[in-house]
Amino acid sequence: MTPLPLHAGALVASLAAGLAAGFVLGVAHFAMLTRNLRLFAAGRLAVAFGLQFMRLAVTVACFAGLAWRFGAGTALAGLVGLLLARTWLLRRTGTGAGP
Repeated sequence: MTPLPLHAGALVASLAAGLAAGFVLGVAHFAMLTRNLRLFAAGRLAVAFGLQFMRLAVTVACFAGLAWRFGAGTALAGLVGLLLARTWLLRRTGTGAGP
């Protein structure tokens, strides 16, 4: 078996970093979503809409930064990390419909 070329190793590291960054961002994103839902339920609409805007703006900015700095592959790996964080949080809190 031949070793991976150096540039392939850098690609794997970039994808792993994107996955990890997306997971961390996803945990923060969905934790803020929980907070946001509580604000809406309490009738604090102005605060809830402000938090909603901030949460989405930070998420979009982070993924745009990943794509701009490291490329689309790393940004896509980050999106996979975000979805993994969502799945993990739903299973952890017992609110998701899963196997």
